[in-house]
Amino acid sequence: MAPHPSTRQGFRNSRPHPTASSSSLRTPKRRVPKPTLLRTFDGPMHDEAHIRHTLRPSHIKPGHEATPKSSLGNFAHLACDKMPTYKSVEGSLSDDTTGKVINIWRTTVTMHLDPPIVGTGDCSTRKESERLAALSAVYKLHALGLLDNVAKTLRSKKVETIEITLSNGDVVHYEQARNFMNYYCRRYNFGKPDITFQETNKSGGWEAIITVGGRRIGLGSATTKKSAQVACYLDVTQYLESCDPELWKTFVEAAKSGADLGLAPKVYFQMSDRLDDELRDLNADIKKSKLYRNRPAVVSSKSTDTGVIVAPRFPSRRNSQEFMAAKSQKLLDRYRNYLTDPAMERIRNARMSLPIFTRADNLVNHIQNNEVTICMAATGSGKTTQIPQLILDSFIKSGNGASCNVVCTQPRRLAAISVADRVAKERGESLGNSVGYQVRFEAKLPEEYGSITFCTTGVFLKRLQTALSGGSYPGSRNLDDVTHIIVDEVHERDVDTDLLLVVLKRLLADRKARNKSLKIILMSATIDPTLFQNYFLDDNGQPAKVIEIPGRSFPVTKHFLDDFVPKLLEGPSKWILEQDSVIKYLKQELGSTAAALGVMPPGSSDMEKEAIELPYPMIAATISHVLKSSDDGHVLVFLPGWDDIVAMQRALQAPQGPLGLSFTDSSKFSIHLLHSTIPLAEQQVIFEPPPAGVRRIILATNIAETSVTIPDVVYVVDTAKVKEQRYDPDRHMSSLVSAWVGSSNLNQRAGRAGRHRSGEYYGILSRAHSETLSPYQTVEMKRVDLSNVVMHVKALNFPGMTVEEVLAATIEAPLPERVAAAMKDLQMVGALDGEKNLTSLGRVLLQLPVEAQMGRLVLYGSFFRCLDQALTLAAILTNRDPFVSPMHLKVEAAAKKNSWSPLEFRSDALATLQAYNAWWALQSRGEYNTANRFCMDNFIAKPTLLMIQKIKGHLLQSLYHAGVIDVSAGGLVNGSNTQYTVPPELNANGDSLPLLAALISIASQPKFAIRVGERTYRTSIDKTTFIHPSSVNHRKREAPSLVESGSAGEKQLYAYTEKRQNISSGTSNPQTFLVTTTRLDPMTYMLFGAYKLQVTERGLECDNWLPIVGNLDALDDVSHLKTLMEACMLRVFEGITMGRRRRRGTIPIMPREVESGDEDEDRDYSLSRDEVKELDLMTRDIVRILNRYSDERMASQSRQNSRPATPTDSPSTQPTRMLSGYSTPTIGGSMSNSRPSTPSRLRYF
Repeated sequence: MAPHPSTRQGFRNSRPHPTASSSSLRTPKRRVPKPTLLRTFDGPMHDEAHIRHTLRPSHIKPGHEATPKSSLGNFAHLACDKMPTYKSVEGSLSDDTTGKVINIWRTTVTMHLDPPIVGTGDCSTRKESERLAALSAVYKLHALGLLDNVAKTLRSKKVETIEITLSNGDVVHYEQARNFMNYYCRRYNFGKPDITFQETNKSGGWEAIITVGGRRIGLGSATTKKSAQVACYLDVTQYLESCDPELWKTFVEAAKSGADLGLAPKVYFQMSDRLDDELRDLNADIKKSKLYRNRPAVVSSKSTDTGVIVAPRFPSRRNSQEFMAAKSQKLLDRYRNYLTDPAMERIRNARMSLPIFTRADNLVNHIQNNEVTICMAATGSGKTTQIPQLILDSFIKSGNGASCNVVCTQPRRLAAISVADRVAKERGESLGNSVGYQVRFEAKLPEEYGSITFCTTGVFLKRLQTALSGGSYPGSRNLDDVTHIIVDEVHERDVDTDLLLVVLKRLLADRKARNKSLKIILMSATIDPTLFQNYFLDDNGQPAKVIEIPGRSFPVTKHFLDDFVPKLLEGPSKWILEQDSVIKYLKQELGSTAAALGVMPPGSSDMEKEAIELPYPMIAATISHVLKSSDDGHVLVFLPGWDDIVAMQRALQAPQGPLGLSFTDSSKFSIHLLHSTIPLAEQQVIFEPPPAGVRRIILATNIAETSVTIPDVVYVVDTAKVKEQRYDPDRHMSSLVSAWVGSSNLNQRAGRAGRHRSGEYYGILSRAHSETLSPYQTVEMKRVDLSNVVMHVKALNFPGMTVEEVLAATIEAPLPERVAAAMKDLQMVGALDGEKNLTSLGRVLLQLPVEAQMGRLVLYGSFFRCLDQALTLAAILTNRDPFVSPMHLKVEAAAKKNSWSPLEFRSDALATLQAYNAWWALQSRGEYNTANRFCMDNFIAKPTLLMIQKIKGHLLQSLYHAGVIDVSAGGLVNGSNTQYTVPPELNANGDSLPLLAALISIASQPKFAIRVGERTYRTSIDKTTFIHPSSVNHRKREAPSLVESGSAGEKQLYAYTEKRQNISSGTSNPQTFLVTTTRLDPMTYMLFGAYKLQVTERGLECDNWLPIVGNLDALDDVSHLKTLMEACMLRVFEGITMGRRRRRGTIPIMPREVESGDEDEDRDYSLSRDEVKELDLMTRDIVRILNRYSDERMASQSRQNSRPATPTDSPSTQPTRMLSGYSTPTIGGSMSNSRPSTPSRLRYF
């Protein structure tokens, strides 16, 4: 029960306020003096010489040094509520120069900031030691840029960092306390808390008082009103929690889902009676359809688990003994020819010279005699290319080559393809003989029986998933024939690798139970084997054994900023010290020693609050220095991400000052980009020899860190950073941050320079920093969204184990809360039911190579005849923004992006869709030069568009395989089309903007926001957010006539794809930005975006946070339509799943919502022809209603000249259309003619 406000009044009268001075409450006690011994201090001696040498900045006002105690006291008076605390202790210290023990006073002074600033001073007199301590603290404050900027920096800093600790140990900040107070008042129906201020007579400070229900329950005192208000909120929070600890716990749980914020402002919804009548007729007709009557019940399906903890078996389809013997002989003959072929002699000798061949026999025997082998092979040993060959060749030489099939997983596509190509050449073969590869979007598989397949970890997991479900993955082979699984670069620990290790343990147990051999080899150059040894225990409970392979890497000399920056400043590149990014970076990395290089502080003293960006001019100067200091050898540059690669390329080719070399001279230098979005053909150029006299500069992410050996790389320039995905499941917030690599990664990168000869490494960090790096990065399983991982686990179907148990069995398990959040998200999407079992929708989604929300987008796109656009949208939303924004052309780039966004539904995704369609119209006709010019004119990255096109093709192929195309467009499309093109019938509604916005809503769930202020937006769990400046919906991008005035009427709704915070900005409460936003109308949101609609007295409440009010009858009908549509979709997904008969045996039959009396296991539950036609009619009628509602809404808004124009306002009442990427005209004429004011077509079926 909550404490009544009156309780606190009595409390106030009976005892003093908790923050009152304790000295005023106690009776002084007489203390008995005790004898003391002089304390022995540790060195060094903090005398004036030491303090000035180690801390003194290059520029400081003389007054601060002359009277440091006064400066410190003045600073504290303005910036803190508390004066500096001096503590002096007498003791002894050994003099380093004379060795004598001297008696001194050591004083420490503490400035009460967050974190505290502490200064230390040593002297023979107490007074002088206090002065030196103050001088030390003054220097530290000046170094932080705080000393001379008190008002601007510290007042706001103080408000942000004040906190209290509750009885349960929770640390509470002002914003939390304020939200808690509002939650308390709403929960117990009190009015809003009232705050009054009184000026105190003692020190000229202020006292803030919180009153609730006429009773004073909170009090805070401080030197300023703002600080007093903060103290007051913290005080009342501490008091209420002490009275009712459960109340605080309830608030904390509510805050995770946003329930602590209460309901958002109301959204007004209006629909004409005429359109509402049509909607009501459609609802009545859907209820009569077979599709609806055959719907499955919305209950949990029974699990198909048997309770037996063994992995599913894979039926072998091995060929006859005669075939196997003949294939083995063929492999042996090919191997003998290889050994005697003079043309292969050089390659044979090169292979034999690799260090791994010194342990080849031991390695093969170790693998043969152990189920699991952990191979620690040093850089340059040849492990990646040779170990798979050694295994296969050992079988070939014994006459059993056909029975050996090796799969070697790689963490990246480029590595899998380049290594496969290298291995094939070493064997004198072309790809596709005994060596092949399989990656996402591409495959060149080897011949079956006696093969090596290099593949990405994700593709191999997909292959396992498909085998377990009894289906077929394009190009997949029988898993039971695999004899060896090699997991290369196992130390990288991405989620796919960690999940694969769990699967391999299960697979190993299954093979052992069936007496079938399977060997697992884990490989890495920088692995800590203990973790993996204890994960794979043998039959006797002993750790897996390790075999070590020596390397053949040449010595690499490491240089850090301390070493080479002085040399950069001796040549033409000394201008870099005028660049703010370089100044800030050097001060951060080198500290006080940066001043010796002539580094002047930047103009702003607020640099500690800014995110320190990479110093591209200094990196460019470093590359130039490396090339000028040598005659040959290429340079590999490690950068965190794509934006950094582009910025670095610009810094080289268009520098802001002289570098001493011209990187635009193609006869001397060529710049290459290595990134996952670059077409593979362009990336593989680096493996071919360059023209004579040309030195390469390769700008790469960590894609080049392992497995890939780039010829003639002798120099590595390393930023020591990597892009790292982090996800907060409570707030649905993802952030891609530049994180420091682990020391093991740094050594891997340095090793790239010593693969061919002695090399050099240039680290863009200080030597001291490099020595304090963590050994490894945080594993992905502990920091990313686990929704996809959960779907993988469900697909792999571990019998007798729940998802939670499977993930708890990973080598380093994620927190249970993160798993629970992922399960909840998948239940909201509809992929899992209430019992956490896969739904029919979930089973269909597993056939698509995208996350669940994007899978739903393309499924609905197919059913609603908008497939081409849906495929493009899914590819866009899973990729980076193709629009780029050069620093010197930001305004022009923003204007171009704006021009592609439709006014009716302003959207980043739709802007990209429009631009992509225009580009593809040129590209698909072979007008490549015009298409390239289009990209340059519109500030678009062509590689991203090419990747979008590739993803579209892969998604479309998956839809065909899943049987989705068969039931789309009323069954008029041939689902066995091997051309994998979008049939014209499936893009009939491709120009309907309301439908496209609906598809984006599906993909965005539950990420929606409503505008609550001029620039602020409320989400379900965030009280205040902002639209990111890069979005077309940012206020700077809107014309004045489109700015909402805030009058009564429809609130602006938005979908967004992610939330970002500048967590490296140094502030305790950074702003939250919404990224990739789309303007929605209420109808679209309710039908396709909201998860749950609850009827209330005034309308609907969506997902427990957004109330929609207005035409009650229409709202009821919209809610009813959503229920009917989703019930029909359950039947559709069940029918698709049951239609794939080869998987029928593992799929449970759902009970019927309407009992027909003939349910049994033999009944055909695939969709009938009538149901397929009804699905098409229903979706076409829904699109018609969406379009009609949008037209009504636009016409209504344009008539209201006095109310704000929103981004959808337009004086035009033309139908909502957009540029289509599909050339086929809309079936049935124009959209304006396809919306007759007639009842639903479903009734006439």
